[in-house]
Amino acid sequence: MKFVKAFNNNVALVEDSSGLEWVVMGTGVGFQNKKGDKIDQSVIRRKFVAESSRTRRPLEHILDNIKPEILNTSVELIKQAEAEIGVTFSANIYLTIADHLNFAIERSNDGLEYTQASRWEVKRLYPKEYQAAVHAIRFVYDRLDVLLPKSEETFLTYHFVNAQNEQTNIKETMKMTEVINRIIEIVQYHFQLKLDEESMNYSRFVTHLRYFVLRQLDHEQNASLQTDLAILNLVKTKYAKAYQAVAKISNLLHKKYGWSLSSDESLYLTLHIWRVTNSTHIK
Repeated sequence: MKFVKAFNNNVALVEDSSGLEWVVMGTGVGFQNKKGDKIDQSVIRRKFVAESSRTRRPLEHILDNIKPEILNTSVELIKQAEAEIGVTFSANIYLTIADHLNFAIERSNDGLEYTQASRWEVKRLYPKEYQAAVHAIRFVYDRLDVLLPKSEETFLTYHFVNAQNEQTNIKETMKMTEVINRIIEIVQYHFQLKLDEESMNYSRFVTHLRYFVLRQLDHEQNASLQTDLAILNLVKTKYAKAYQAVAKISNLLHKKYGWSLSSDESLYLTLHIWRVTNSTHIK
């Protein structure tokens, strides 16, 4: 890889042998290099193609308009969030968060805040990502002396959720949140109880719903599941009330989103609903 330009000491634009440009990150990767110099690839810790799939704007243009301290803060808070959540985000989150943070700081300086009615929902459905977002706001305050508005808790949570799946965008993540929330509402109303959000079965239930919605958004079916109809009929009989809730969920998803539940999804959703409603208590 050959050096093209530095954005700061630790972030640079480089070009590979095929002429494709990359943004690379690593200690000193942008320090005192000249255009055309070969890059020591051993210092590279992160890299991604120099174009934003989210905005289709050239990455170089975005980074040129972001102050080095904001870019460095973005890199550090992403590493902090990865450690808290226990995941490795897709590389494009570095651009996404830096661009978002830059705009959020501008809004904050202008005294603007967006109302986010879904804050409680994301806190409930994505507790790890939400806590990471809260800590990220504190991190920005400590590093940049800027207090971001409360609405950023929601926006950053969505970014942290979205960055765990390269195929989704923020709009789809918001739709996933809406669908999961509606399903949980149906289950709670059907059983006339409040689910225990601290239970392991609740966490597993929400995780199952996240992957289920992602498959629907990607128009995929879980090919690894081949349910015997006899097993499904047995589950329908043994866990009748849970299966009735699945029927109501199926009806909602078909009417509102045009989705159809397969027998596989119906089976596993029934089992998850039975588990989560039998590990909770009425509140």
